[in-house]
Parts: sequence; structure tokens; C-alpha cells
Amino acid sequence: MLLVGVVLLAGGVVSAVVGYALTRSEQRYASQSMDRYTSDVSAAVTAEVNRYGATLADMSRAVAAQSDLSRDDFRDITDGLDADRLPGASGLSFVVEVARKDLTTVQNYWRVRGAIGLTLRAAGPGTSHEFVIYSRSADGVPVNPGQDVDTVPVLAEALATARYGGALAATSTYVLLKDRAQAATRHEASFSLVSRVQTRTGKFRGWLVMGVHGADFLDRTISDHSQGVVRVAVNDPSGTDTMVIASTGAGAENPDPALVRERAISVGQRVWRLTLYPTEHLLSGTDHTLRTVAIGSCLGISLVLAVLVGVLAGARNRAITQVEHATAELRRDIAHREEVEQRLRERESQLEHLAFHDHLTGLVNRSFFHERVTQALITHAELGESFAVIFIDLDGFKQVNDRLGHAGGDDLLRQVGGRLSACLRAGDTIARFGGDEFAVLTEHLADPADVRVAAARIVETVGRPYLLDAGPASVTASVGIALNHPGNDADDVLREADLAMYTAKKAGKARFVVAG
Repeated sequence: MLLVGVVLLAGGVVSAVVGYALTRSEQRYASQSMDRYTSDVSAAVTAEVNRYGATLADMSRAVAAQSDLSRDDFRDITDGLDADRLPGASGLSFVVEVARKDLTTVQNYWRVRGAIGLTLRAAGPGTSHEFVIYSRSADGVPVNPGQDVDTVPVLAEALATARYGGALAATSTYVLLKDRAQAATRHEASFSLVSRVQTRTGKFRGWLVMGVHGADFLDRTISDHSQGVVRVAVNDPSGTDTMVIASTGAGAENPDPALVRERAISVGQRVWRLTLYPTEHLLSGTDHTLRTVAIGSCLGISLVLAVLVGVLAGARNRAITQVEHATAELRRDIAHREEVEQRLRERESQLEHLAFHDHLTGLVNRSFFHERVTQALITHAELGESFAVIFIDLDGFKQVNDRLGHAGGDDLLRQVGGRLSACLRAGDTIARFGGDEFAVLTEHLADPADVRVAAARIVETVGRPYLLDAGPASVTASVGIALNHPGNDADDVLREADLAMYTAKKAGKARFVVAG
């Protein structure tokens, strides 16, 4: 019995030491492997996006360098675009912004330069739209010129980001316009990269948009780095729930949550999240020296292991349960902390909005408007361009306020703010100065006389009858206009617009006057 006891003790000690060493070795190997694969895959995706962005930037500079861009010029510039060089690339389009009033003129301009059959039709009510002028397909599916990009909100948002952010912009997930005409089975999650086309002097000419099929792009990028032992998911948490998922490797997924890795990468002013899941193949290459030792030990003390296997199995299950419980507790703590941080960020955002916006109409306030005018003076002086400040005072507002009360007056001010937002350009800054006074900053005027059209539209729009909750009402608008001049500061421009408004009011109201 003493020998049996010694064997049992020796077998237990050996089995415990070997099992512990083996488990720690495999976990360390798997963890280090997952860290390496995560770094390789994230670096590969980032490098590929940068390569696509550099290619798009080179083409943008080439387009911007053409003083009179023709269809043939565009084809020569984009001649190197193909799916082998840029996996997943669907095609490339040249997009320009067109004011609704200039549709026919711009259409004829590009037709003369090779855009045969180009037809521009605005799909929405805005004063300006973005249209595809030239395109080149990389996957055999053509892009029809003349498409109104405003019909795809995620793409319109990326255009604005690229234009005003200056850097490469990426969309969230959507089905490319050219693919929507295909069978539903060919629809796949895709994204677009957008580059601003701007001359060296800073003149904005449009955008280059490269559509990319997400699965094709990611499969080719990831497959060489995952080596068939990890599965990779790519999400765009700042857009749709799941952007695109590319799976690589075979075999069952390893269930150990400690081996799952996540990495955030920046793509075109958006954030993608890479999640790597290990498969059973991850551990297939582990050094089996310790496992061989374990097997030899087990053969020598097989009788002991037969007795201890139940005990060890029970201990292992309890240990796994405790680890899972601790992991769940940690995740709940992290989730709670993230929730608190999110609330703090939302509160900061609300406070920032309140500091720069009018609480009644949601428009920007006097302080923010003054800063925008100050900045416009600097940028327009550098570019040699014109902008205008339009000052608006409501005629007859006091009578409405006296007749319908403050609630009716507030309702009228909100509706006036909404009408101004609807009748002006998307890029114009609209502010409520206080009381019944509003102001508009309209920048980058192609012709200073264009502001008269905007002012006439304001007078006509504001002067329409109103149906308020408290009853019908009518007001008119007296409008003053001031253009930027060398040597003026923001206060000078605002003062000129204010004086012009009073001149319009004295001249009979319901009209506009340009400061002389």
C-alpha cells in the first residue's frame, strides 16, 4: 500500500506539473500568435487603404492639373485602374457640384468635352446637386454618367467630408449605384473612397470617387496574412451595424474568448474595427515536446491517472466556470464604464451645441455667426473670392406676437428658420440674432450679383402666409445685404448689412437693399 501511495503521489505530482506546463505553453503560444496575426492583418488593411488612397490622390492631382478636362484626358489619367492592381475596385467616377439653375449650361459644357449624351436631372429639391460626369469601370459593369449623387446620403456625406476635411474620405457601407441595376444576388456590401479635386491655387473642381467591393478587397488583403488559422471580421461601428465580413481559414473556431483580438484602424476619416477569432488550426503547429512528456508520464502511471481523471476533470470544469464568471464580470464593468463615458460625451456635445445655437430655432447664434464671418474674411481674402452677409428683419412680427401670444410668436420664428434653411444652399450659415432678426452667410460666390437672387428668394419665401397652432399669421421680410471688402472686419460687414436692412424697411418693407 505504501508503494501504491508513493506511485499515486508521484503520478499526481508529475501529471499536475506537466499539465500545468503544457497549458501555460499552449496559451502563451496561442496568445502570441494571435497578437502577431492581429498586427499583420491590421497593418495589411491599413497599408492597402493607404495604397488605394495614394492612387486616388495621384489621379486627383492629375485631373486638377487639366485646365480643360476632356473625356479623353480622364481615360488617359485612369488608364492604370484595374481589379488586379486594386482588388475590389469597381470603378472610378469624376463628380462635380452643379447649381440647379445651371443644369443645362453645365450639361452642355461637358457634352462638348466628350460626355456624349450626358443628361443632368436633379433628384431632389436642393439648390445644388452632385453629378457623375465621367466614369471608368474596373469590373465590367458600367457607370451611367449624369447620376445624381444626392440620392445616396452616405456618399453625399463623404463628398462633404472630403471637400471640407481636405483628406481622403470613406463612406459607410452601401450598395454601389452601378450594382443596384444588377440582380439582387450580385448586391454586396461595398464602400467608396473619395478624394477632393483641387488646383494648386485652392480652386475646388469636384471629386474622384472610387467604388470598392468590400469582400473582394478584404479577402485579397487578409488571405495572405491570416494563413488559414484565424477568421477575420471587419465592422464599421460608425456606420451600419456590420460593414462587411471576410472569413478566411478552415476548421472549428477556438472557443477561448481570451484569444479573440480587436483592433481599430482609421480608414478615410472613419474607424473600422477588426476582430480576429482563432481556429483549432492555430494550435496545430505547437511544439509537442511537452505533450510527449505528458503521454510518457501517463503511460507510466496509467492506473493513477485513471483514478485522478475524474478529479482533474471536475477541477478543470470548476476553474473554467470561475474564469468565465470573472470574464463576464470584467465585461460588465467595462460596459458600465463605457456607458458612463458615452453619457459624458453626449452631455459635452449637448453643452457645446447650446453654446453655439439658438435654443428656439436650432439655428446658430450671434456669437458663432460672428466667428464664421471672421473666418470667411480670412479665407476669402486668401482665395480672392466674395461672400455676402444677408440681414433679415421680420415686418409685422410684433402684431403677431401681440395677437397670438408668445407661443404663437415662437411658433412663427421656428417656421421662419425652417423656411430659410429650405430655400438656401446647404453650405450657407443661417443664424438667429435674437428677437425677430436673422442673418445668413453665403460664401464662395461665383458672381457677387448672385446674392440678389438669394435675397429675392428669402423675401418671397418669408412673405408667404403661415398657419400656426394659434391661428393664421402673415409677416414680410426687410433684407439688407453687405459684401466683403478689403480692410473690413466682421463688425464692419454686419453693420453695413444692418444699415442696408433699415434702408429696405424705410423704403416700404418686403424688399432687399444692397449696401452701397
